[in-house]
Amino acid sequence: MKKYLKLIVLIGLIASLIVGCTTQNNQNGTTGQNEENEGDEKELEKIVISEMRGESWLPVYVAEMLGYFEDEGLDAEFVVYKDGPIAFQGMHAGDSQFCMLSTEPVLRAYDEGLESTIIIPTVRSKQYMFATSSEITSMEQLKGKAIFGGMPGSAPYSFVSAALEEAGLTVNDVEWINMEYGAALAALEQGTVSGAYFDGIYINKLKDINANILVNTMDPEQHKALYGTEFYESQMVVVTKKFAEENPETVQKFVNAVMRAIKWQNEHTDEEIAEVVAPMFEGKDMVEIISILRNSLSTDGNYSREGFEAIERFCLEQGIIKEPVGYDNIIDMTFVNNAKKALNMD
Repeated sequence: MKKYLKLIVLIGLIASLIVGCTTQNNQNGTTGQNEENEGDEKELEKIVISEMRGESWLPVYVAEMLGYFEDEGLDAEFVVYKDGPIAFQGMHAGDSQFCMLSTEPVLRAYDEGLESTIIIPTVRSKQYMFATSSEITSMEQLKGKAIFGGMPGSAPYSFVSAALEEAGLTVNDVEWINMEYGAALAALEQGTVSGAYFDGIYINKLKDINANILVNTMDPEQHKALYGTEFYESQMVVVTKKFAEENPETVQKFVNAVMRAIKWQNEHTDEEIAEVVAPMFEGKDMVEIISILRNSLSTDGNYSREGFEAIERFCLEQGIIKEPVGYDNIIDMTFVNNAKKALNMD
């Protein structure tokens, strides 16, 4: 009997040792696997985007809010500047890799030797307006009056300058007031300025204060009369030429995310888009804004030669540039075309 007891105890000890070893091996194996999985997680590439926070660059914000940049392996940080040219200068100074602004100051900089590459437009046409107080009914009446039109070199400034010239006035015939874009509506209503530039999203607010909208490029006829074409892809994303040449994979990832956002926009309602981007535009009625902008937003990410030539011609006429820049010298649609193929958008 004692022999049997000893045998049972011995078998029990052996079994315990086997279970213990097996458990330890399993624990070691699991730990190693976790460490391997953690190693497989790729660290996101940090990119900085300089901008003015405007609705015309909607698909970039959609890409951020839906996680498309992260899907591409990018960690995007947005840095807001007062105006486009300042944001652009920040990019060329190395503060950012991407910049969201209008084409006109980019052409001007290129004309002065600062080379950039436009990688994707976010609009297909211009959505600018110039409005005046109720007592001003024509551009000619602005002579000697205070107006707002952005800072010199910006797209709004060039737009207002062209509107003045069309009326037989020069930039020296008016007093230019410097202020934030968001303050223009109150300034016009309070009489601080007699006229001001506005983005198209302000059309309903301007009607509410009985302002006279003298120029409205959202009207297809006025757009064509001012620019000579229905296309004017001025709002876009740009990088330095050097960055595009040295980091094509990063640029492609960025464009992939934005093109995916454009595709998503095309397939969703104003309300759905507004819900996604609302956190980036606190206090704004994004459903109303998107409904106003919808027809001018890009649906395919294409920067047309016709649109570029209209912008270039406008810049030459306004003295923003001295010589033609040329579409192929500043625009690269390779990244957009690659993204379209991947998304079956052709």
